[in-house]
Amino acid sequence: MKATTLLGLLPLVRPSLGREEAADYIIVGAGTAGLVLANRLSEDPSVTVTVIEPGADERNNINVTGTDKFSLAFNTHIDWQYSTVNQPRANNRSLPLHQGKAWGGTSTINGMTYIRGNKLEFDLWSHLGNPGWTWSTLLPYFIKSENYTLPTPSQLDAGATYQPQNHGFSGPLHVGYPAALHNGSFAPLILGAWDDMSASLAHNADLNSGDVHGFGMGPQTLDGREDVRYDSARAYYHPVEHRGNLRIVRGTVRRILWGDGGGKGGRELLRANGVEFVTDQGAVQRMRVGKEVIVSAGGVRSPLVLEASGIGNRRILESLGIETLVDLPGVGENLGGQSAHIIVFSGEMEASASAYHTHVTAAELFGANLESVRNATRESIPRWAKDMARGSRNALSPEALEKQFRLQYDLIFKHNVTPAEVITVSAPGGIMVSNYYAILPFSRGSVHLGGLDQIDKPVIDPGVFSADFDIAATTAIGRMAQRFWLSDHIRPLVTAQLVPDASALPENATDAQWLAHLRQSLDMAAHPRGSAAMMSRELGGVVDPELRVYGTANVRVVDASVIPMPISGHMSAAVYAVAEKAADIIKQNSKGQ
Repeated sequence: MKATTLLGLLPLVRPSLGREEAADYIIVGAGTAGLVLANRLSEDPSVTVTVIEPGADERNNINVTGTDKFSLAFNTHIDWQYSTVNQPRANNRSLPLHQGKAWGGTSTINGMTYIRGNKLEFDLWSHLGNPGWTWSTLLPYFIKSENYTLPTPSQLDAGATYQPQNHGFSGPLHVGYPAALHNGSFAPLILGAWDDMSASLAHNADLNSGDVHGFGMGPQTLDGREDVRYDSARAYYHPVEHRGNLRIVRGTVRRILWGDGGGKGGRELLRANGVEFVTDQGAVQRMRVGKEVIVSAGGVRSPLVLEASGIGNRRILESLGIETLVDLPGVGENLGGQSAHIIVFSGEMEASASAYHTHVTAAELFGANLESVRNATRESIPRWAKDMARGSRNALSPEALEKQFRLQYDLIFKHNVTPAEVITVSAPGGIMVSNYYAILPFSRGSVHLGGLDQIDKPVIDPGVFSADFDIAATTAIGRMAQRFWLSDHIRPLVTAQLVPDASALPENATDAQWLAHLRQSLDMAAHPRGSAAMMSRELGGVVDPELRVYGTANVRVVDASVIPMPISGHMSAAVYAVAEKAADIIKQNSKGQ
């Protein structure tokens, strides 16, 4: 028998783990979600919790702790530095995808923005086979996780606003505004310019109310009084690291190990009895589990752990020489992400320590073209579903994708949920920036293992611009961002358009010029989700409403990979709430066992 075949059979081994170390709960990954679970599950002193994480404790890394250091950690040792496969609709370029490799995961390197999203986007989850998952059921967990710091009078004058009923004030996660934010000329200019952009655009008093429409200053995951980033480690692990029943072990989990299947409801389910991981020194070790294995390795890595363990699309696993234990074609599919774009001007605007977020409806985005875009989108859905199903090698059915797309269409065109966002920043040195996004893209992609024991080398295909709507929405929001800086309120302060320069993208650029620019400049936002989606199995789901992997008795996935549909918020806020709710589900299940 070939060596590769022997390796592929490893998930089938029923090892006698003997005196090897054990824990009641093994959490794969000390990222944003993993450390929430570690904290909450270890509140019970009668259970033991071990987190296995390849990254290190970075609490003294200034690129993590500094509230003004965003992007400085990119391409350093705490960034996985992933790359996608070449993207045909991005001039056949491979795109970088930054994901955190540290205690705290991507919450250590993200932009710290704390915006939850629209109510209806979360309510949609229940229509995908997830009873009990709605805005109203998640809101208590948003509030439970949050420790909101009220803006100071100076910060209020600088543009920070809030509604206290939408916030928590005693959770682990500090949310607030940078210490450097103070009253100045930035807020009145921004407010006036956005107010002039559209008669229906208005200032949003609290972007975390469940309605993000309009413009407002977004809070961040930081403690303004200490001027320090609050990542998941600082919020959830450092305060409880003294617990004797909780620890982090340095290592990379390669696969879940299985024991005898357990009968449940008359069905034979796989039961995990441990994990296999590789230490920093390269040694292969095993750890036994008493209760559950919880995979919290993130939107990129969690599906890889499942595939390496024999759970996934049979055809993909067979091509890798891995024996299929649960044929679950949705693993690694349904990958959603957001393409990121930027336009930069030079000028004389005062720098601001925070940013304004503007979320617009389809009517505001497309204006006089709304009806034609709406009709084209509706008519294109069957074609997109067929094309993306084919792209998934028929792991997802056209019917399943079409159902998801029609629900998303209704959100955008019938319920006026916001499909686009502009982030407006004035940086030191007279640099004036807009980041703009189509935040509810229809495009779907995939992430899979590239080979046996290659969990650190995922094959990532986000499928950018697979749907025409995403190009139309990105073009329209880019035009709006450019128009903002050239509006009557701001234009007198502008000296030049820097990125791209005005010759490449003039003020009245054509659709063709915009398309050429977008394809050449497109980058990836660090928001991968959906690759182990919480949906019915028929729709291509990987986990059930209790976040348990279909076909298993004691394996769950809890992180951004379970979020089934795009949201208008920034991913970390939703991940914290999902993990808080998951912890309660797990505790309740444990009581019933």
